[in-house]
Amino acid sequence: MSGQIAVRDIRAFRPALVLEVAHRLEVQRRRVVGATDAALRARSVRRSWTGPAADSAAEAQARALAVLGDLAARIGVSASVLHRLAERMEACLGLVRRADRLAEHRGAWTDADGLVQVPHRFSTGDATLDAHVARLDALMVDEVGRCLREAMRVAGETDADVRRRLRAAAGEPMVLAVGDELGLVPPPPDGGVGRPDGAFANAAWWRGLTVSERRSAISEHPEWVGPRDGIPAWDRHQANLILLSRLRGQVSEDLRNAGAIPQRTDVPAWERATSIAAIDALLAKRDGVTRHLLLIDISGPVVRAITTVGDIDRAGHVATYVAGLSTRPGKDLRTYDERFVRLRRLALTQTREKGETGDVAIAVWLGYPAPQGRDGGFSSRSVLRADVARDWADDLASFTNGIDASRDMPVHQTLMAHSYGSVLAAFALRHVMRVDDVAFFGSPGTSLDSLAAAGLKPGALNVLAAPTDPVAMTDWHGLDPRDIPGATTLGATPALKPGTTDQMLTESILHSAYLDEGTTAEFNLAAIVAARPDLRVWPSDWPMVTMPEPPT
Repeated sequence: MSGQIAVRDIRAFRPALVLEVAHRLEVQRRRVVGATDAALRARSVRRSWTGPAADSAAEAQARALAVLGDLAARIGVSASVLHRLAERMEACLGLVRRADRLAEHRGAWTDADGLVQVPHRFSTGDATLDAHVARLDALMVDEVGRCLREAMRVAGETDADVRRRLRAAAGEPMVLAVGDELGLVPPPPDGGVGRPDGAFANAAWWRGLTVSERRSAISEHPEWVGPRDGIPAWDRHQANLILLSRLRGQVSEDLRNAGAIPQRTDVPAWERATSIAAIDALLAKRDGVTRHLLLIDISGPVVRAITTVGDIDRAGHVATYVAGLSTRPGKDLRTYDERFVRLRRLALTQTREKGETGDVAIAVWLGYPAPQGRDGGFSSRSVLRADVARDWADDLASFTNGIDASRDMPVHQTLMAHSYGSVLAAFALRHVMRVDDVAFFGSPGTSLDSLAAAGLKPGALNVLAAPTDPVAMTDWHGLDPRDIPGATTLGATPALKPGTTDQMLTESILHSAYLDEGTTAEFNLAAIVAARPDLRVWPSDWPMVTMPEPPT
């Protein structure tokens, strides 16, 4: 290989042939090592003769051993380099295959040169549906392009690296150490954090690494892996455990320096300590629920963290919850975990009733520094202003895009946003992001004015507002989402549980009871997560259809 490596070249890669050559080289290396062993054994036998001839023979034997050792090292390095080449070839092919699958899933294809060919989409006559289709096509083209560009980049760098190492192994003298064939882990792409399309670049980078390189990245550079959307949750979790350990020691030292007893008035120090303690307690649970830590950041005005209830790498339904005012890990993580363990169980029941066998997972996205009561009403961080929501919308879009990008095929995704979280989610939905269903509850208004602006399919936006919730009546941040054309208003008042004749769901009182156990709102949110629109419960003040009495 030489020069620019194109997609058509990558498709022609045959890693198995390279591995066969590497195997044959390894066989020859073992033969040379065997010959060296025999020569050393022979040299160890005491000679019965001495003199110039004996000295000359010893020198010749020493030179022969040196040649054999050098030859074994060169063959070994060459075999190892070819093993690495085969691994990188397979990684490049994996990226191209993923690009092909993603395109095929949208009815498109990639040609021999790696260009995405999207079929003409005829208008359906429904502007919302047309916008949704265009959004999905844009996401596909973006991710396919990222995969193919990363495959070509990795192939080109590998080509140059292999040529350099093989020449070094054959040079005089050999300048390549035996262990040098492992090389360094290629760094992640610039701009991969905090950008909606950064998740695709991160996913392509991770898929372009070999298994050994991924392990090295986690252990040696956990800061590269832990915060990056687009990388599988299990890998991020392993990296974040390392980062959490480092932060735990750092915070303990900070508290010791601040005094033996931390004071609540020292908000940053107290928050860091309580947040890490809350995460530790969460991960220590042994209740059969998979939990992953996808983010931990203590550098800002509020600790940021993302945890999961369930395995988002394997679940068939994944929901992301965005919290609102005054939320932070140290104060709220335990409560959210308990609520979402319950909601996940309810959603699993609903999926089982439909005949599905897959899992459900929920990400608790405290991934932004939510406005706090201490921020006041006039600062840029005030809950009365949209600055924080607007500034962190990219991170939310990146996270949801990353869930799909980290998996082989897209998964059903739900975005749940409460209170100020719905303000942030509305800004995120204006980006090119992948989400199937949305639920806003207790919303103080949003910047959205149509489903088309959010790229959502018809019927995808669900809104819940309890009659006693004062926040849902303010419209402080824009249009009441219930008034968005095409939005579906769901119940948060007492109602009969679907499929039963004697089980009542209860009302959500005020602003923070939408996730309370046994409420109509909780049941509705579970139905949305489980992709069971047939189970949704409507507001109780809607006209009810009276069924006729069965004949006696």
